Amino acid sequence: MKNKNMNNKSAKIPLICVICLLFTLPVNAQRLNETYLQAKADMMREQYVEAAQKILSIPARERTSPMYLTLGESYYHAGNYNDAIRYFIRSDSVARTNYEAQLYIARAYAMTSQPAKASEWLQKYLSQRDKIGESEITLDPAFERIEHSKEWKTLWNEREWYNNVERKIADAAVLVKRKKNIEALAIIDVEIANRSASAITARFYALRAKVYFDMQQYEAAHESAQTAIRMRSNNADFFADAANMAIHVKKYDIALENINQALRLEPYKLNLYLQRAEVLRMNQRYQDAKNDINFYFKYLPGDTNAMFQMGIVETEAGNTTVAIEYFNTLIDNDRSSSEYFLARANARLKTNNFSLAENDLAQALDLNPTIPEALHKKGIVLQQKNNMDDACFYWRRALQLGYREAADYIYKNCN
Repeated sequence: MKNKNMNNKSAKIPLICVICLLFTLPVNAQRLNETYLQAKADMMREQYVEAAQKILSIPARERTSPMYLTLGESYYHAGNYNDAIRYFIRSDSVARTNYEAQLYIARAYAMTSQPAKASEWLQKYLSQRDKIGESEITLDPAFERIEHSKEWKTLWNEREWYNNVERKIADAAVLVKRKKNIEALAIIDVEIANRSASAITARFYALRAKVYFDMQQYEAAHESAQTAIRMRSNNADFFADAANMAIHVKKYDIALENINQALRLEPYKLNLYLQRAEVLRMNQRYQDAKNDINFYFKYLPGDTNAMFQMGIVETEAGNTTVAIEYFNTLIDNDRSSSEYFLARANARLKTNNFSLAENDLAQALDLNPTIPEALHKKGIVLQQKNNMDDACFYWRRALQLGYREAADYIYKNCN
């Protein structure tokens, strides 16, 4: 699958940190297939031919259903639908049933204008309960090629593939995606009230967690997310979401448990290592956080998201010289990010370099005048210059925008 984060520019990793890539392993490292990890990184970079070549170099006896699925995806995204079909079918047979592969097979047959085979495989996919919504299928661009065929019409006319509960899930998911939170809750709350614990009910709790999170009701989001993973313990996305919500209520131990479980379920999902690094940083386990980021760097060197996160970790660990080197590299490659300038300002404030920090804060606020943290830090810099009137102005503005730390500064300095 495509990863939007990989559309960012890649930057050169600072030389001071290149050697650390050779000696670090992620926390609780599993025995993973190195070649498949490289292939997954190629998929994130949309280098599909390279990904396919790597997976094909893995001995056939060692290839798993997920490997064949990724191999099929590489050919599918490269437009080679016949080879994609072959490997998707292999993925389905190795696992005895791989529903994701079945849906891809249907898409691939549709892309080659074979409506009979597309409908046959789509029927297999639709026969299971944990499927995507009907509208996602009917609006899928791949199926537009066969939507007027008799086989397609027969498939949808011969029976109802979605029961009432599955339609409710799909309707709620669409509303959540569109951020129509009140309408989504109206469906979700009724279904939760009328259902006992089950995998289906877990999906409603997971959706409710997303709604509460978007409404910034983080405690409620955390509770719903934890309920979802208690009811369904085999969904890595549920655990990853629950980890993120635990972070927002500062329950970092729970967040770490959740993200570790996500990685046990999906150890080849590289973005999860970055997410775990964030949790480890919040637990002040800085070396473990750096190990996870360096593990990610091994397969995606120069990824800007990882470099930014490494700079934050180094700042909090007190290694401000190294942190500033990361931020310098990021800014040299992209001067349009207010986050980069704010992060470098924070590193410089750690060393009391108020003049350069003020320059970075000015750049950040030029790019985005409503960053609460930047406004607050600007007040701190002005306080150091004994310009209290302007400092209080910036703290008050930061507080108006929800930056609560500014309240204490206002109370102490702005009466």
